[in-house]
Amino acid sequence: MKGPPMENKTALVIDKVDKSFSVKTGKKSEVGLLQVLRAISMSVMEGEIIGLLGPSGCGKSTLLNIVAGFEQPDKGEVLFQGEPVVIPAPERSVLFQSAVLFPWFTVKENIVYGLRNRRENQGIIEKKYCQYVQLVGLKGFDNYYPNQLSGGMQQRAALARALIMEPRMLLMDEPFAALDAQTRMLMQQLLLGISEQIKPTILFITHDIEEALILSDRILVMSKLPGKIIYEVTVPFSRPRDLSMIGSYGFAKMKDEIRQYLFDQLL
Repeated sequence: MKGPPMENKTALVIDKVDKSFSVKTGKKSEVGLLQVLRAISMSVMEGEIIGLLGPSGCGKSTLLNIVAGFEQPDKGEVLFQGEPVVIPAPERSVLFQSAVLFPWFTVKENIVYGLRNRRENQGIIEKKYCQYVQLVGLKGFDNYYPNQLSGGMQQRAALARALIMEPRMLLMDEPFAALDAQTRMLMQQLLLGISEQIKPTILFITHDIEEALILSDRILVMSKLPGKIIYEVTVPFSRPRDLSMIGSYGFAKMKDEIRQYLFDQLL
């Protein structure tokens, strides 16, 4: 299954986005504003994988929620495919730390839920299900329930549920963070394989520098609150990638450089 030829088009533009939330100040009945994002600007090309790193609580998830359409910025704008983002849409699919599967549905019922909700033709549903269950490596688990699956298999099902809707962009909020190290590496390789085949645009949050270097075309590092982009690096490793690059000098050098930027934000 091969994706369409890559064109050098911009998928996402974030222009000078600010976001604040109301918080209690500690004094009785008084409410103040906490600025979470300040003047965030970035662009993402079609088919590009962008890793977003930063200290805990720096606004990474808030930024992802704004791109998803769950939140609105106070200032600035977000454009996807040239159109303002104002509400959630299937073309921008979100994956969270938890797989968030319906426990009363089987693997197949979970994966095809969106298509059935959209009242897609049954023949198309079956064809797409076979395509994407194979892509994520869950063939043969059609009638299993989520509680019968490992954490990694649950995330595979969640990924298939997102991909079957054929979104233009995947927004991933630390989807592999809760997995053990071995399963996490397998999921990273799975995502790289999917990226090579169908080339979705991906914006993903991680706290793991190695994961960002393994998966990303570019890495953006955010500051502590109020979060802003303080560092950008283009990852030079060619694709397709494998885990052997982790032991290379260039990988270790880039990892140390990014770690220093993150460490400076904790001081």
